[in-house]
Amino acid sequence: MPKISEVKAVLFDLGDTLVNTHTAETWRKILQALDIVISIDSVEEAMMESIREFEAEKHSDLSAREFYKELNLLHLKHLGITNQAVTEILAEEINAKWFEFANVQAYPDVKETLHQLRKKGLKLGLITGGYEIDIQQILPRAGLEGFFDVCVGADTIGNRKPCPEVFRYALRKLKVRADEAVFVGDSLERDYQAAKKVGMPAVMINREGKPVADDVKSISSLKQIVDFL
Repeated sequence: MPKISEVKAVLFDLGDTLVNTHTAETWRKILQALDIVISIDSVEEAMMESIREFEAEKHSDLSAREFYKELNLLHLKHLGITNQAVTEILAEEINAKWFEFANVQAYPDVKETLHQLRKKGLKLGLITGGYEIDIQQILPRAGLEGFFDVCVGADTIGNRKPCPEVFRYALRKLKVRADEAVFVGDSLERDYQAAKKVGMPAVMINREGKPVADDVKSISSLKQIVDFL
C-alpha cells in the first residue's frame, strides 16, 4: 500500500460499500403494494439465485430500463411467478416504483470518512455497477452529493466492473496514475481483484466479518481506510 504522501485519490464502489440500498426489503415492499405478499427470506433467496444466473457484464448494451426489467423478470421467475403477462407488467412496475419505496442510507461511517479524506486533499471517485441515473437518485437520498470528483456508472463508457477500462477511465478523469490511487469495494472479484489488475492498490470492506484470504487487505469499517493510507 502506498504511503499517504503518495496517494492522491481514493475511489469507492457504491452499493454495500458506501450505501445500503435495502434491495430485498424494497422488493418485498413493492410487491406487497401490488398485493403480492412474499417473505423477505424468499425474496433474498430468489435474488441470490438470480445473481448467480445473471451475468451483468454480458448485458452492457442494455439501457437502465431494459437491464433492470431483465433482472426483475429473473427475480420473479425464482419467486415462482411465471405467468408472462403478469411478470412483464410487474417487472415494469418494480422499475417505476423503485425509488418511491427504496430506503437508501449511507452507512454511519461514510460521511465522516469522506470528510477526513477531503481534508487530506485527496480526490474522491465512485465506480458502480449501477447506472448513471441510479447514481443521480442515490447520492442525494444518502446525503452524499458533492463529495466525488468523478462518478462512473455502467453506462458511462458502455462497460461495467470488472472491466479494466472502467477503472482506467476514472483514473484518467482524476488525472492520477493507478499506483497513486486506492480502490475500496465489497466484492472480491468486481472490486478488489479488478482494481489490482489495473495496478491500483485495493482494500475490501467486509462489514459482516466474512472469512477472507490472508493476502486480501480488508477493513470492517470505512474509517479504517485512513489507517491503511
